[in-house]
Formats: sequence, structure tokens, C-alpha cells
Amino acid sequence: MTLAMLAISLNTNAQEWYIYGVYTFSAPHPVGDFHEYHYQGETVMLGGLDFQTIYVRNENNQVHLAGAYHTDGDQIVYCKWNGAAYEDAELLYDYDLEVGDYFHDDTDHPMQVTEVSTITDLNGVARKKITFTFLGLTDVTEFWVEGIGSNRGFMNVGMWEASPDSDGEMYHLLCYHEGNNVVFVNPEYNECNLPYGIEENLVENNINIYPNPASQEVNILINNGLNISSIEIIDLTGRVMLKSEKAVGIDISDLPEGQYFVKIIGETTIVRKLFIIK
Repeated sequence: MTLAMLAISLNTNAQEWYIYGVYTFSAPHPVGDFHEYHYQGETVMLGGLDFQTIYVRNENNQVHLAGAYHTDGDQIVYCKWNGAAYEDAELLYDYDLEVGDYFHDDTDHPMQVTEVSTITDLNGVARKKITFTFLGLTDVTEFWVEGIGSNRGFMNVGMWEASPDSDGEMYHLLCYHEGNNVVFVNPEYNECNLPYGIEENLVENNINIYPNPASQEVNILINNGLNISSIEIIDLTGRVMLKSEKAVGIDISDLPEGQYFVKIIGETTIVRKLFIIK
């Protein structure tokens, strides 16, 4: 039975996923990379259950409704929005899986759990991590972090890396926020370079921090012509530890060891990138 939307209420505990994507289309289709901002919206009632909507904002600040999800214990179901209605619910996550279990076993390349472990997020919370391989595909993996989702992004479960000569697109989670609090940074990228706020513009991934890790000074190399207004060093709780108007030779010698964000503020853009002091 197709689920119908019956009621809407506002959800203020927003979750946010920052996504880096790559087009694998051949010409004349899109090529290159892109960024997206996925975020939790209002609560909708579908089939008598509360679902949380997910919206997508692209680099042109265009926003569209992607779908809605419902959490039931260790399982999450998802209803895609097709532009006119919500489609039937499908199982998106099952965090109760153990080593050897299969997921999406009705596809050509089912996912099989190869490892179940525990990680600690940036707030010190222990979360279950499930790692998969895809049967029939060599060296292709995916991992889930409980309560956050896949390293492909929350809605992109089971998306293996497309080959360069195929038409499609690939998504990679950069980081996950709850409100303005950074909760998880994907160790495959170790950065969170999308802006905060719906009106801010996205920038290319060509800002480098060196050395990283650092101990005495940190330098920021900017290759995209961004006009910097200020630079802030922020700890993982969101406290501004120091400010600088220069990008080279920023003295960090008085800061404790740990993970920090460099917040680069431009005229129309904000960029945050993770670095380590040790």
C-alpha cells in the first residue's frame, strides 16, 4: 500500500549530512565533482507513523524534498519522494546485523557484513560501526555508523563506486552535524568543508591546511581566490580558541593537543576543515 501524507509538524532537532559527490557521466552529461547539503526537515505522518523528512540543497542553493524516514528500534525505513507522492517504505538500515549477515540480498551485488566494531564520535558517544563488502565486486566496501548512516550519505545505502566509463554519480559523506554541533567526520576525508546556512555559497575542495598534524604553527593555502575576512580556530565543542586575520604562520602553540576546526570566513562563504594539534 502506498503511504499517504496525513499531517505535518515542525521538527527543530535538525540532523545534517555534508556530502561530496562525483559525476561519472560521459559527455555531454555532467562531469566533475559537486557538493550537497542534506538536512532533516519537518515531521510528516505516513501510514499512522511519524517520519522525518530529508531535504537536499545543491551548489546552486536549490532545495528539493528527497524523502522521509522512520526509526523503529535498530531499523530505519525510508520513503522516497517522487515529486508527487511518497513511494512505498523500504528498509534502509538494520543496525542489528552481525558478521556474515546479508543486506539487500535481492540485488546483483548483495552487501555482506564483514566487521562489527565500535567507534567514539566527537561528543564521546560510543556508536556501533558495521562494515560491508559487496559480493561480486572486488575491494568495494561500505560502512554504517549507528544513528548517522552510511559513509555514502544517509540516503545512499548500497551505492558502490561507479566505474569511470559508466554513467552515474557517486556520493561520499564528509561529516555529520546535529544542529551546529559536529558529531562525526568521515575518516576517509577528514574534513567538513561545506558552509553553514541556506544562503551561503559552496566552494571547491581546494583549501589545504599544513602541517597537519601541527604543533607550533599552522598555515592555510587557498587556491580558489577566496577573499578571507577572518580565520578562527574552533574546538570540537564549538568554542572559538583563537582568531587570525592572516593565513600563514598562525600560532597554535598555546592550544592543547586534540582535533580542531579551522573556520575560514569569506565575503559570501564559510569553510570548515579539520586539523590536529599534537
